[in-house]
Amino acid sequence: MSNSSTLLPAGLMAAYAVTLLLFARRQREQIGMGKRRWLMLTLLLALLNAAVYLLPDDAHMQADTKDFFISELTQPALGVILASLVFVAFTYHTLRYLQYRSAPLWTAAALIWWGAQAAITITTKDLSIGQDGWLGTIYDPVVWPGIIAIAGWAVIGALLLIAAFYAFFKAHLPEVANQALFYAIIVPLVLLGGVLGTSGSTGMREIGWVAEFFGLLGAVYSMIAYRVFDIRRTLRQTLATGILTLFTALIIFWVLLTGREMDTDGDTLYLMLGLFALAVALIYIPLRTVAQNIVNRLFGGPTEGVSQLLRQFSEEISGVVELDALADVTQRTLHQVLRARRAGLILVSNGADGTLHLEPVRRGLGDVPEHGVIFHDGPIYERLLKARAPLLQYDLDFGRTYASIKPEQRQFFEQMRMSAYAPVVVQNELIGIVCCGSKTSDDPFTNSDLELLMTVANQTGVALRNARLVADLRRREMDQAELNRRLSNTSDQLAQLDGVKTDFITIASHELRTPLAQIRGYTDIMEAMNEQGLLEQDQIESMTGNLRKAADRLENLIGAMLDVSQLNVNAMDLRFAQTSIENVMRMAIEPLTESVKNRKLMLSARGLRNLPPIQADMQRLVQAFRNVVLNAIKYTPDGGRIDISGYMKDNEIIVEVRDSGIGIDRAHQQLIFEKFFRVQDPSLHSTGTTKFMGAGPGLGLTIAKGVVEGHGGRIWVESEGQDPQRMPGSTFFIALPLTPPAEAKRVLPFEQGSKQMENFMRSQNPDAPQGEPEATLLKPPPGMRG
Repeated sequence: MSNSSTLLPAGLMAAYAVTLLLFARRQREQIGMGKRRWLMLTLLLALLNAAVYLLPDDAHMQADTKDFFISELTQPALGVILASLVFVAFTYHTLRYLQYRSAPLWTAAALIWWGAQAAITITTKDLSIGQDGWLGTIYDPVVWPGIIAIAGWAVIGALLLIAAFYAFFKAHLPEVANQALFYAIIVPLVLLGGVLGTSGSTGMREIGWVAEFFGLLGAVYSMIAYRVFDIRRTLRQTLATGILTLFTALIIFWVLLTGREMDTDGDTLYLMLGLFALAVALIYIPLRTVAQNIVNRLFGGPTEGVSQLLRQFSEEISGVVELDALADVTQRTLHQVLRARRAGLILVSNGADGTLHLEPVRRGLGDVPEHGVIFHDGPIYERLLKARAPLLQYDLDFGRTYASIKPEQRQFFEQMRMSAYAPVVVQNELIGIVCCGSKTSDDPFTNSDLELLMTVANQTGVALRNARLVADLRRREMDQAELNRRLSNTSDQLAQLDGVKTDFITIASHELRTPLAQIRGYTDIMEAMNEQGLLEQDQIESMTGNLRKAADRLENLIGAMLDVSQLNVNAMDLRFAQTSIENVMRMAIEPLTESVKNRKLMLSARGLRNLPPIQADMQRLVQAFRNVVLNAIKYTPDGGRIDISGYMKDNEIIVEVRDSGIGIDRAHQQLIFEKFFRVQDPSLHSTGTTKFMGAGPGLGLTIAKGVVEGHGGRIWVESEGQDPQRMPGSTFFIALPLTPPAEAKRVLPFEQGSKQMENFMRSQNPDAPQGEPEATLLKPPPGMRG
């Protein structure tokens, strides 16, 4: 190998070594360790690749194969293998730099390819790869090591270019898009340099070595620099300068050509040229201004009339008192001044525990978060208020200063999809943030752009404070109006409930007098007949049976009132045990079977058998279900239908009781669960446990609601309305959790409670048979629907 052929590889080795040394000495906190290591590995492999070309082409024949080469491996073939390994390391570094999570997977595939290439190259005799002209001779005859190498290079090149351009197009921030575009330039430089460097052709390989070095040097620069230089702006400025230069050159050339063709002598020639130059200058200045404006408009030059736009903005916001109007004016101004695609306004208010609440003015912003938070002791607050400086989203994402901010803060700003933020400070208080999205030219924000953004934010301060004061006043007015409306509704409900109390006196007097009248009547009859000696055994049994029914009815009414009083003070004790909805419903409707037959009603139940067991107070739940079914029976005409069904939804058991009755007015669908509430006129009260439209004291649904809510469940009704002619019907829904909540009121377990109740009843009634405790569950009172 000639001295000229060894000089360049030696120089590149020194250059790689210096680059490695300087790169390794950079502070580690400035560069991610994963990206740092793989780029250093890439540089080291490139250094070794350059060292290979310092060896003679026949080194495998001059040295012991065990020391330097394996089998017939030549120096050019070894260069191809090392170049491929450089590509593998560079692939992982590039994908990591572009923030692809699939980087390890692609790198593993590339390593498999490199291993296969190296193995086939080592085991192949008479290698021609890496030698002069090998790239054009690997197909005839087929040289598999060369085919595999070129195929892998093509795949790696296509993959990295697609990854770079995809990252460029999907990047939200212009700085990130610029980094991706920078690598779209670096990738072909490194890959093409590596391919040319292994071509074996003198001149081409030297160009390839240099190109690869500068490509890797660009990668080092991108890692060291916080932001790479703006490629798009540089290209536009270069093109614009070229166009203006060409335009100027054409005018000068035309002037010179015209002067040369003038046929005059001496002083006259100079005078004519001077006059002609003055005329051309007068024409050239406006033409160049027009050309400059055209270039600026096409390639994103500075906006004209910024001062006028800012003055107009100041005049517009001086009379604005609406937040939406202020947001519109601010957005429009930022669109014009900075050519931003989107802009907005964020309201800042003091919260608890050292936080500031962020609330975007959503007008014109589309899908943005409803609120966010920042902390008084955080770097964002330090930047916006204490430093009173703008904040870039790029700094939030990649700046070491903001690496410690909490995820909820970072997520809010990411969802805003803005590029720059400027604080709105009034009297040393942060009251808002003006935010600006990416520019239409996709250029990063310059210092002059940020100064304009700060100017807009400063002018917004007083107007924003006034608009917020007006908004707060209007919000308080709306709250006051809503409070007045609620007070009015409450007053109406209190008036209704006051009427309910009066109605209760009428209803209760009727309900209590009926059984008392029966008891007094039968006792008077029995007393009179006993004095006359006319009582017979059959008559005594009949009268005592009627007396027992009246006493039971009176007991049921008193029991219902006691249950309601327990609900009022949250004193209803529940004993939970495992049971099934099917058993509960069967026990609830069993005493009502005779009434259903007499009324010729069709009652069906389905879907209850497959429901999972629940923890519940079975006696109380039977009472609640019976009251709901009894309510359906009373308000369904003879021959009607009642359907009971059950199913699971969202870890709850839903039981539906649907009837074909008169329905419920929408205005009363909440009030029917209030105690003693009735829609009918109490003076038209008609006692009847199961008769159609028969009324009761109005406690059944109240007790049902209390029992269901005591189990952690819910009860509600749906109906189109009340219509005794059309019969729209009603559907009661009961939702019960499988396990009652921890705050549900509990007493002793069901078994222990039953045992204690049995002992208590024995102490009160010593004559009761052993093993047969007196029933403790009161019969449910008649239900009441509005």
